[in-house]
Amino acid sequence: MENLREYLAAHDKREIKNGKSGSEVWEVEGGYILKRVEREKLSGPEAFSLYQNEARIYEFFGEASRETLPCLPRVLKMEVSDKEILILMEKYQELCKEEIDDELLQKIMRALAMIHVREIPAFLRREQKQPEILGKEQIESCLEGWRSVLAEHPGAFDERKLTEAADAINEIICWHHEEARVLVHGDFHRENLLLRASGDIVVCDWQSVGEGGASGDISFFLSRLGADGVEAEPEKAVKLYCQERGSLTGEQISQRDLLRHGKAANLITSFRFWHYYLHGCSRKNVGEIYEKMTTM
Repeated sequence: MENLREYLAAHDKREIKNGKSGSEVWEVEGGYILKRVEREKLSGPEAFSLYQNEARIYEFFGEASRETLPCLPRVLKMEVSDKEILILMEKYQELCKEEIDDELLQKIMRALAMIHVREIPAFLRREQKQPEILGKEQIESCLEGWRSVLAEHPGAFDERKLTEAADAINEIICWHHEEARVLVHGDFHRENLLLRASGDIVVCDWQSVGEGGASGDISFFLSRLGADGVEAEPEKAVKLYCQERGSLTGEQISQRDLLRHGKAANLITSFRFWHYYLHGCSRKNVGEIYEKMTTM
């Protein structure tokens, strides 16, 4: 694969249009996926470093590594330079939302647990920052933003809950900041999950990999699943996750704390940012976000 265009010209291929941030993706010979990333074609200056992290993850946890990660796709060949990244890997079956039942949810949580118990590679480690405490002006700005959203639905919502959330926001931020740090995928959702012929889960698109709390991956997966119209009970998903992680390491993970960290993340994000996007939305849509923000 020294010359990509010659390689493509010599094989049957189909361009896939869902490459992110300027990447190019092809299906080759019906059984392989080829991804090309060129630094100069990416959408931002930091994007290439994210793809470099993805390539490093494949190298660090790949089949040639002493510590493999079974949910990684099988990479057949990879070439990385300062200007371009080429990755040829096996193709797997897409995971349809209609297929997600309790059995498949357990496999998904097992794959996620496999990620979270692995070593955080040195190239991903960062000095942990102090919690991002909100100043009085920031809190008041968020309050005013939310009040303007709620004013579009007179009498529909109890504004005392908004005040309670504002009063507790920094305490919640500090508590959530103490969640144990693990290796996280960072973009864990259905479209980044694939199926082997055996039915096991494959996790792709590792550009957002890093260190963080386990609740972040779980909460993001569930929220995106909800946006797809698939309702998964957080309690069930967290229970399965804790069972699978326990079977891998013998750890006793607190389901209660994991659920609370997920709720804390939702509350913090909702309080700080969602009021920007909810103007003109239906009472139902506002209510769904407002409930996440006022429930711990």
